[in-house]
Amino acid sequence: MVRRIVTGNNAQGKSYFVSDEEVAEMYIWQSPEGAQLGEGTPMLPSTAPGIEPPSGGSKVVRVQMEPWKEMKARLAHGEISGLDADGFHRTATIDYIMVVGGEVDLILDEARATVRAGDLVVQRNTNHAWHNLGETPVDFWGVMVSVLPG
Repeated sequence: MVRRIVTGNNAQGKSYFVSDEEVAEMYIWQSPEGAQLGEGTPMLPSTAPGIEPPSGGSKVVRVQMEPWKEMKARLAHGEISGLDADGFHRTATIDYIMVVGGEVDLILDEARATVRAGDLVVQRNTNHAWHNLGETPVDFWGVMVSVLPG
């Protein structure tokens, strides 16, 4: 069993949790054909294009996220492009994020959840921030898949 958290945007363009459940299937997420973000859901503009893969492409990243007290100071000094002072950003991607060590809070416009080692997040073009409230880095892997035509 794997905890799978899926995000989405509501009709007002606010990010929220579509689901948070334990799944036992071999596949983790399957988008209906032609509806990667959800039926009738418009693509919202990216605020952090510098971290995205090229249109039609994908990108694999390993993140060792520092504690929020350190990250907040870096954001205040403008050291991380595309993120606001609270770490919020949105990309034109569907991301599959697996936490492999530690725990981190995923913050959306309308909710917050603690994501732990072994949990998977399916992030779908939503405004979000990650806050590591612990004292040591959190380790996670992400696969970013562009939802823009190649």
